[in-house]
Amino acid sequence: MRRIQLFFIFSFLFSLIFLLFFIYPITVLLLVGSKGIISSLKNVSFLSAVYVTLIISTTAAIFAVIFGLPLGYIIARYEFKFKSVIETIIDIPIVIPHVVVGIMIVLAFSSQYGLGPFLHKFGINVLDTLLGAILAVSYLSSTYTIRIIESSIKMIDPEIELISRSLGASQMRTFFNVILPNIWRSVANGALLTWARATSEAGALFIVAYYVLLGKTTVYPSSVYIYESYVGLGLIDAVKFSAALLVIVIGIFIIFRLILNLRRE
Repeated sequence: MRRIQLFFIFSFLFSLIFLLFFIYPITVLLLVGSKGIISSLKNVSFLSAVYVTLIISTTAAIFAVIFGLPLGYIIARYEFKFKSVIETIIDIPIVIPHVVVGIMIVLAFSSQYGLGPFLHKFGINVLDTLLGAILAVSYLSSTYTIRIIESSIKMIDPEIELISRSLGASQMRTFFNVILPNIWRSVANGALLTWARATSEAGALFIVAYYVLLGKTTVYPSSVYIYESYVGLGLIDAVKFSAALLVIVIGIFIIFRLILNLRRE
């Protein structure tokens, strides 16, 4: 009994230290940058940067769900040759440095290599465009959605699908009427994690889309905007924009999680 108590105490202390490690930098940032949050939210160029970032991250999350659902289902339900290779490919983006991913995207879609020459014939450009930014962040963040979908499907008894099929439902109908209703919350959580990861991306965007052309206007993604503020104006300006972005992103994240929890009830 005493050993169990000691284990609980040490577990609690180590957990508390780790949580403080997460909370402390956020607290300092918000305290130092709190006076500049309102002025940052009135800054048109900063709001444009946030707007572009939200477009990029939201599109990446939608992309991850559309293509992650079938892939996650196949991995969860079927055993086949080279399955481990496919699973490794899915996890590769997590281990590749983000700047390298940016170089990969530019190389794969440049005017000289890969699909670039073909796409350029149709006027499709990747460098410094929303498309390029979405491709870069999708490459880096889609893994989270796929893995969460896979795990949630594995938790559903395959017998349920077999019963549905035995009653005459097609496999597609079974997926949409049986599987999807049971995993929609996991899909939403996966999309949220992908969204959050895409929102926070900087390294790949430095290479692929340091700025984005919107009509005749150039707009920095928010992470690049803050970096530019740090380099050009100094720490204090970067802090106020960072605090403002943190409030926006965490606010959206918390609201989304609350909606999911309410739907659970």
